[in-house]
Amino acid sequence: MMGRIGYKMKVEIHDGREFVGYFKAFDKHMNLILADSEEVRSVKPKVGKEVKHKEERRTLGLVLLRGENIVGVSVIGRLLD
Repeated sequence: MMGRIGYKMKVEIHDGREFVGYFKAFDKHMNLILADSEEVRSVKPKVGKEVKHKEERRTLGLVLLRGENIVGVSVIGRLLD
Protein backbone atom coordinates (compact mmCIF):
# COMPACT_ATOMS: atom_id res chain seq x y z
CA MET A 1 0.00 0.00 0.00
CA MET A 2 2.93 2.38 0.60
CA GLY A 3 3.64 2.33 -3.12
CA ARG A 4 0.15 3.66 -3.89
CA ILE A 5 0.27 6.82 -1.76
CA GLY A 6 -0.50 9.81 -3.97
CA TYR A 7 -2.51 7.79 -6.49
CA LYS A 8 -6.12 8.57 -7.31
CA MET A 9 -8.17 5.67 -5.89
CA LYS A 10 -11.74 4.40 -5.90
CA VAL A 11 -12.86 2.83 -2.60
CA GLU A 12 -16.09 0.83 -2.35
CA ILE A 13 -17.81 0.34 1.03
CA HIS A 14 -20.47 -2.06 2.35
CA ASP A 15 -23.50 0.17 1.79
CA GLY A 16 -22.78 0.53 -1.94
CA ARG A 17 -21.22 3.97 -1.91
CA GLU A 18 -17.93 4.69 -3.64
CA PHE A 19 -15.35 7.31 -2.76
CA VAL A 20 -12.90 8.68 -5.30
CA GLY A 21 -9.92 10.69 -4.11
CA TYR A 22 -6.18 10.89 -3.65
CA PHE A 23 -4.80 8.22 -1.31
CA LYS A 24 -2.86 9.91 1.52
CA ALA A 25 -2.44 7.40 4.36
CA PHE A 26 -3.48 4.08 5.93
CA ASP A 27 -2.90 2.16 9.16
CA LYS A 28 -2.78 -1.43 10.39
CA HIS A 29 -6.60 -1.61 10.47
CA MET A 30 -6.74 -0.57 6.80
CA ASN A 31 -8.38 2.75 7.67
CA LEU A 32 -7.78 5.02 4.67
CA ILE A 33 -7.47 8.76 4.25
CA LEU A 34 -8.49 10.26 0.91
CA ALA A 35 -7.96 13.91 -0.06
CA ASP A 36 -10.04 15.91 -2.56
CA SER A 37 -12.60 13.13 -2.43
CA GLU A 38 -16.02 12.72 -3.93
CA GLU A 39 -18.83 10.38 -2.86
CA VAL A 40 -20.77 8.51 -5.54
CA ARG A 41 -23.97 6.60 -4.81
CA SER A 42 -26.82 5.07 -6.79
CA VAL A 43 -30.35 6.26 -6.09
CA LYS A 44 -33.23 3.93 -6.87
CA PRO A 45 -36.24 5.46 -8.59
CA LYS A 46 -39.53 5.74 -6.73
CA VAL A 47 -42.16 3.07 -7.36
CA GLY A 48 -44.15 3.71 -10.52
CA LYS A 49 -41.56 5.92 -12.19
CA GLU A 50 -39.83 4.78 -15.36
CA VAL A 51 -36.57 6.55 -14.55
CA LYS A 52 -33.44 4.41 -14.55
CA HIS A 53 -31.07 4.30 -11.62
CA LYS A 54 -29.64 7.72 -10.98
CA GLU A 55 -26.14 8.45 -9.72
CA GLU A 56 -25.59 11.21 -7.16
CA ARG A 57 -22.20 12.80 -6.51
CA ARG A 58 -21.06 15.17 -3.81
CA THR A 59 -17.70 16.70 -3.01
CA LEU A 60 -16.37 15.89 0.46
CA GLY A 61 -12.71 16.89 0.60
CA LEU A 62 -10.58 15.06 3.20
CA VAL A 63 -12.20 11.83 4.48
CA LEU A 64 -11.29 8.95 6.76
CA LEU A 65 -12.76 5.61 5.70
CA ARG A 66 -12.96 2.95 8.38
CA GLY A 67 -11.21 -0.26 7.34
CA GLU A 68 -13.99 -2.61 8.47
CA ASN A 69 -16.40 -0.97 6.00
CA ILE A 70 -14.14 -1.20 2.96
CA VAL A 71 -15.03 -3.81 0.34
CA GLY A 72 -12.62 -2.92 -2.45
CA VAL A 73 -9.90 -0.50 -3.48
CA SER A 74 -8.74 0.19 -7.03
CA VAL A 75 -6.28 2.58 -8.66
CA ILE A 76 -7.76 5.12 -11.09
CA GLY A 77 -4.75 7.35 -11.82
CA ARG A 78 -1.63 9.03 -10.53
CA LEU A 79 -1.29 12.37 -8.75
CA LEU A 80 0.62 14.81 -10.93
CA ASP A 81 3.63 16.17 -9.02
